[in-house]
Amino acid sequence: MMSLGPIRGHIATARGRIGRAATIAGALGLAAGAFTTDFLPVTAGGAAVAGAYGLLWSVTLPKGHVRDIAAALYLAPGATLTILLVTERLTPGVHWWELAADAAWAVTVWVVRPARMARVIAGRERSLTPDAVEQAQQETPTGLEAATDRHPLAAWWSEHAAADGGVAPGTVLEHIEVTGPESMTAVIRSTHPGTPVPTISTTRLSALLDWDEEDITVTKMSGRGAGVRRLTVGRTPQDAIDLYAHWAQNIAPKGMPGTRITGIRVVDADAGREVDA
Repeated sequence: MMSLGPIRGHIATARGRIGRAATIAGALGLAAGAFTTDFLPVTAGGAAVAGAYGLLWSVTLPKGHVRDIAAALYLAPGATLTILLVTERLTPGVHWWELAADAAWAVTVWVVRPARMARVIAGRERSLTPDAVEQAQQETPTGLEAATDRHPLAAWWSEHAAADGGVAPGTVLEHIEVTGPESMTAVIRSTHPGTPVPTISTTRLSALLDWDEEDITVTKMSGRGAGVRRLTVGRTPQDAIDLYAHWAQNIAPKGMPGTRITGIRVVDADAGREVDA
């Protein structure tokens, strides 16, 4: 079955443009009415047509306060426009307060948009009902996901790793820092408040990145909850040359407890020399 969502969207857009055009036409008619009666029939006729449409539309609503309020909102622009036109005709000459009142009418109708407000109150503008607005706000991306100038890695993560069925669905990548020629660190954050970052398989991530699995880690962040995780890819130049720390953290505890490196001798194979470090 074809979804009516896109069709409703096009109708709402067209309706909004027609309303804007009607507001501009009414403002021009009021401005002209302060100087001449030539456009009075057209302006008054347009207000009458808008009011008649509002009445016919309100008849389709269930009886009650909602219908009364919606009908009043639909009738308000045309009724106030007619009052201003009559006032201009009954008052000889052109006065500044007439033009000010015309401008106030145009600005108020443009900003408030009474017809759209009537449809929202009546539940006829589904995309603007309170429930729909709240849902849209909850689904609106934040942070890096909402930025148009996202880091390329963040955009790649959203498209590949965070997609449905990906290695880390429902997450975004932020606070990206390149730490070396072939290394980086970043924060993986869950996009749903109160939901932890899913367990990320470094094997799958390795295959996705085409990177050595041993050089990929996803770890907890000190002082932070399970909604964020630290991602590290590659080894920084400091990690590569810090053999003392590597021995103490990885080799000594497993294979040679109680030992430590006291000196390193580097052999320059090309020159055939040994250098103490």
